[in-house]
Order: sequence, then structure tokens, then C-alpha cells
Amino acid sequence: MVPNERGDQIHQRHDTSYRFLLSSKKIFVELLRSFVHKGWVQDIDEANVQEIPHSFVLQDFKRKEADLVYRVKLNGEDVVFYLLLEMQSKVDFSMPYRLLLYQVEIWRYLLQNEDKAKTRQKSFRLPAIIPIVLYNGRQRWSVHRQFRKMIANEQMFGSELIDFEYICIDVARYTEEELLLLSNTIGSVFLMDQTEDQEQLLKRLGKLMVTIQRLPEESQQQFVTWMANILTHKLPGSEQQIRELIQDAKGGISIMGLEKTLNAIERKGIIEGKREGKREGKQEGIIEGKEQEKREIAQRLIAMGMETSSIAVATGFTLDQVEQLRGRFE
Repeated sequence: MVPNERGDQIHQRHDTSYRFLLSSKKIFVELLRSFVHKGWVQDIDEANVQEIPHSFVLQDFKRKEADLVYRVKLNGEDVVFYLLLEMQSKVDFSMPYRLLLYQVEIWRYLLQNEDKAKTRQKSFRLPAIIPIVLYNGRQRWSVHRQFRKMIANEQMFGSELIDFEYICIDVARYTEEELLLLSNTIGSVFLMDQTEDQEQLLKRLGKLMVTIQRLPEESQQQFVTWMANILTHKLPGSEQQIRELIQDAKGGISIMGLEKTLNAIERKGIIEGKREGKREGKQEGIIEGKEQEKREIAQRLIAMGMETSSIAVATGFTLDQVEQLRGRFE
């Protein structure tokens, strides 16, 4: 395997998972309403959203990102949303230039299907394009949002320079509290995508379980499918083990399968470097600390009204242990 092949495979799985998720019109609109704070967002009706089944990523950038394009009717006019999935660990300072090229390609594509006589009329207008970058790297996104900032000596000139500003959704910059407060699919996805280790993964899933269980069935299934793919990304080398754990009796995946998988991660040490053998020589206080954390998660789930069986799956406690905690807590 060449040096970058593994990283490319992980990147491809990650942006493919996001593309699968955001191919849902419902979740795309949810993304806009949750993270794009513009007045026109509230006027978007899911019924007026249509995906354009075409990628505008140029050949030079094929290995850098994936994209999604939606046509939306706003106030009777077409607006195009160009969503670029930038699943890279480092920021790319050429982004404004790349977005310019993609927008030109979108207009070129749309004009191919327009009546040529209509495009020559004085009243003809190009559809508005809203470029959005979804970025999930750990490094803060520090690229200029305005295109003109890429032009040398731009301060010498006024409106004669070409210019536009794109929207950036920087996943890692949102706090746990902000994402939990959303209580929706995309907020849950961002929260889990931020996780860096096993302990945080389990803790955050415990906090999300009530939200996930209250999602519409379709959104719930999309979240669990996304989570299954991301687990294999976060736990390299464990793909087959995770797939066997997460599948239900019919070969599909479910919340219970996800809970079972995460419980196995904790008990069996799927994560590299977390196996029990590597914990030899550690103080007993560390083990007790982890048990205390599990108890705290269980108590929060009890307070949220979750059933005993679900708490047992999420924490690894037996049913009797959960009932004992319930008795103390209540």
C-alpha cells in the first residue's frame, strides 16, 4: 500500500458517509436551519428542494472533496446551493478560487438546458448560487471567506473586482452544549464526528440516546447507518468485527445494534491501544474512575426516562445493576 493510500481510503469513506446523509432533502434543510443564520433560510420549504444529480468537482480536485448540488425555489426564483464536503485534516487556502471554478461550471451546466433566445434577453438573470463548505478537520478554518482577498493589491480597487463570499460550516468549532441543544440528526452527527477517543464516544452516545430514539424512523436509520460507517473510520482494522456486531437478525442495522457495538468496544477493547493487556500496571484508581463515569452516564439516562434494558446496553451494566442505581437515584 502506498503511503497515502490508507488516508485516501479513510477520507473517501468519510465524505461518502456525509454525502449519503446529506442526500436526504430533510437533513439538508435541517443543516441549513441549524447552522446557516440567514433570514432567507426560514423561507426554504423541503417540498421545493430538488437535487441536481451532477458533480461539479473538477478533475484537478477529484481526490480532495465531494459535492452536493440542490436547486431550491425561493420567492418563485431558482436558487442553487452548492455544498462542498471538505473532509480534509488541513485547510486549503485555494478554496475561494476552487469555489469560483465550481460556480462557473454550474452556470455553464444550467445554461446548456436553457432556451438560447431567452438567455439573450435583457431580463434574463443567472440563478443565484450559494456556496457552502462543510469542513470537519481539527485545525480551525482560517481561509478568507471573500474571494477578492485572494487577489493581489485588492485594497487598491473597488467593486470592479470579481467577488463573492462563501459560507463555512466548521464542524469542530461547535460546542457539545450547542449540538445537544439542537436535538436533531445533523447536530447528533456533528457531535459524534468530533469525538477523539473511546471514553468520549461512549459518554456522548449516552447523552444522545434520547434524542436519537425520538427522531423520525427514516432519520434514525440514516444516523445509525452514518455512525456504522464512521466507526469503521475511527477504528481502523475493525471493520468486519463492527459489521458483525451492528447487524440485526435481518442483516440490517439498528439503534440496538449500535448500542451493542459500542458496549463491545468498551468491554473487548476494539480500539487499538485500549486493550486490557495494555492496561496492566495501571493504578486501580483508573478502573474505578471509569466505573464512576459509567455510573454517571447511567444516572443521566435514568433521569431522562430511558428504559432499564437500553441503559444496560449503553453502559455495559447488568439489569440488576441499573435497577440498583435507579433505586439510589430516585
